[in-house]
Amino acid sequence: MTDYSRLDKYLAEFKGRTRRDSGFQYHEGLTDFALKQFVDKHEFGDVLDVGIGVGYALRKFKARGLRVTGITQEHSEADSAKADGLDARIMDMNFLDFPDSSFDLVWCRHALEHSLMPIIALMEFRRVLRPGGYLYVEVPSDCIMHIMNVDHHSLFADHVWQTIFKKVELKLYFRGQFSTFMQIPGCDPNWGWDDIYWYYWMRKEAQ
Repeated sequence: MTDYSRLDKYLAEFKGRTRRDSGFQYHEGLTDFALKQFVDKHEFGDVLDVGIGVGYALRKFKARGLRVTGITQEHSEADSAKADGLDARIMDMNFLDFPDSSFDLVWCRHALEHSLMPIIALMEFRRVLRPGGYLYVEVPSDCIMHIMNVDHHSLFADHVWQTIFKKVELKLYFRGQFSTFMQIPGCDPNWGWDDIYWYYWMRKEAQ
């Protein structure tokens, strides 16, 4: 029998490095755009927010009258969300503690790149989605700035992400790109770089 104890040890090692989201304000505008572009055009009931950060999307979902559950591995993030009356739980995205077909929408914005096993995480997202349910994924590009980020473990080019989605049997309906100019603090306002994010709108096809 295969011994998975070493895997548990490795996962625990990285879990101990989890840091609280800093809550960059420009992400709020990108979140609002994605909500308007995708969520508001459909009728959803149960939503899973993977990687809640400062809880911005959680609050937006709740304000829309949706039943939203958020997960994180950072305890202070969960505590802050709970203090605001939100359903936030400590959970690993790679091993979700939800039954099959629990959600109409899985929202995974700037979280999948933190997974050591993104294919496994995506298989879990698909498992907990109801047939016909949707998945939104947003990830940083594979530029050197993100590759050097110690919290980013899985960064791939756009075509690689698309191939992975296909392998886990998620139907890609739309892909797009955000470009945000990031200024270098304390330097000339024109000094910086274009930060690129990819976003994908997918569906678990009904059988």
